[in-house]
Amino acid sequence: MLRSRSQVLTACLKEIRPGLFDYCMRMTGDAMKAAGIVRDACAALAEVEADGGRIGSFDDVRAFLFREARVLGRESWQADTAVLRNPQLLPGQAEFALVRLDEILRQLPGELREVILLVERYKFSPQVSAQICGFEVDRFDTALAAAWQQLLTKLPPGAVPVGSAGQRGPIERLPDHPEPATEHQMPVTNLGEIMDELDSSRRGVGMRSFWVLLFIVAAVAGFLFLRRYSRH
Repeated sequence: MLRSRSQVLTACLKEIRPGLFDYCMRMTGDAMKAAGIVRDACAALAEVEADGGRIGSFDDVRAFLFREARVLGRESWQADTAVLRNPQLLPGQAEFALVRLDEILRQLPGELREVILLVERYKFSPQVSAQICGFEVDRFDTALAAAWQQLLTKLPPGAVPVGSAGQRGPIERLPDHPEPATEHQMPVTNLGEIMDELDSSRRGVGMRSFWVLLFIVAAVAGFLFLRRYSRH
């Protein structure tokens, strides 16, 4: 059961991980920090699952990972990303409107950048987005309104940064920051192995505790028997 569950989660992570790294990259501005946060968030998910805590739907898994990443990256979160460049959005090689939109988003203050990305790029509801940020709902709504005001002020006249009639808007069409391949990066295929190792270590601790308890019981029983025998 654990193995089949890990296969389901691995499939989820393959879909979630690019956006999760993009989120961490856009909030920390540092590829190595972002990769480390993603790795640790995935490991935290594996530990929760191995410990018996079921995270239900795909959306719940996704929200858990984004929230965990937010907590893990708090020391470097909301960094100044004005000079951050996505290699997939180079001027002259990508649509100018997307290059300009990405630049404007990067220049937003950290809190405003985060709230608008969560709602408009990663498509979380405002309520879930507030939980990911750890904000009160009123604070989140105020920040989102301020983010929209700054964004619309800086965009060219007539530019619409949201989709219509079921189409993805420009904020969604921005390419994800590519995750660097490093020797320390945890591939999503290792999730099942981590869960199995955690489960095995817990079983090992449980068995050791059982044998220690059995030894103590045997020792006490032996002591009582010898004490009774010596009296006779």
